[in-house]
Amino acid sequence: MISGINVTPLVDITLVLLIIFMATAHLISHRVLDLQLPKVAHAQASATRTIQVLLQADKTLLLNNQKVTPQELAVNLGQMAQLDAGLKVTVLADERVSWGDMAGVLDIVRGANITRIATEVQPKAAR
Repeated sequence: MISGINVTPLVDITLVLLIIFMATAHLISHRVLDLQLPKVAHAQASATRTIQVLLQADKTLLLNNQKVTPQELAVNLGQMAQLDAGLKVTVLADERVSWGDMAGVLDIVRGANITRIATEVQPKAAR
């Protein structure tokens, strides 16, 4: 006959959940992260032709080197996506742009039903 409840499994699960919450609390409290443009040693130039969307440090948007507003970007990309179902878009962003602004641009691109999205990086300087 069992006269007591074993609380060891309950304590184990509670401690694991506490550790998970402690590890992710920093990410939850800092919603906007600074995006540094990554540098890679083995960068490869894109051989295919793509549409370029550039987000500058002052939050100016350029579509193929033409200045556009976010609304114009959405309309233009939507029209391009209707003409070419396999449209490829490369998104470039200045390293000083916040992740929230970059996420907004990616949301516009995805909202135009474009699924082939790439980002571009700079090669690292050789040492």
